[in-house]
Amino acid sequence: MTQAQEISIDNFDERGANEQGVEIELLTATNLPTGIHLRVLGEHSEKVSSHTFRTINTRRRQELANARKGKNADVRPIEDDVTLTIDKAVIATIGWRGPKEPFGEANLRKLLTRNPSFVTQILEASADSAAFTQG
Repeated sequence: MTQAQEISIDNFDERGANEQGVEIELLTATNLPTGIHLRVLGEHSEKVSSHTFRTINTRRRQELANARKGKNADVRPIEDDVTLTIDKAVIATIGWRGPKEPFGEANLRKLLTRNPSFVTQILEASADSAAFTQG
């Protein structure tokens, strides 16, 4: 880069791109297109990061309260983690095209509960920094 070229920090806005989201097409477990296209927010969007912070803070407060009462740490069942993972995928998904059913939390949750690989695809897309970076 030469000195004549100027770079502005205003040209870089990953968080803004995370707020716009990206479109992905869900794939079957055998890597075939499903025809279901989702709009997915980035994990650094306000909506997704707020959900993540709220979830972690709630767990930490509960653990602290238990410690103050002299209770042993609660063992969380794996089902709690699965639910939290689906919740994050639902929060990150802001729309779809393709399915005949209308987009909404109940229909999305039904789709994701029945298709765990879709949850993984959504979370991977949400975490893909390259998808939210220009240039």
